[in-house]
Amino acid sequence: MHATLREYEGIGDPIEALQPLRDGLLAEMEALPGFIAYYFVDVGDAGDRMISLSVFESSEAAAESNRIAAEWVERWIAAHPNTAPTASRVDAGPVVASAVRSH
Repeated sequence: MHATLREYEGIGDPIEALQPLRDGLLAEMEALPGFIAYYFVDVGDAGDRMISLSVFESSEAAAESNRIAAEWVERWIAAHPNTAPTASRVDAGPVVASAVRSH
């Protein structure tokens, strides 16, 4: 498994950020071969900082998700110049340990 952690700053309204995410990026991520999971987490006290975590079966799929995410941010900036996020950090690598609650 491979994962990418992206940190975004400048998100004034996390609720507003969810609609474009649902309308585009999530579907694009889910359509990638080897997709396992995607999480978008509000970690900012005032809602201005969020992180995403995407997990894929291969490094190639993770790399493709990074390309898709970068294009999505560019489209968001073009459509919403006053509310668009800034990707301040992107880290990616192999997952070396994981745990999932069994049902």
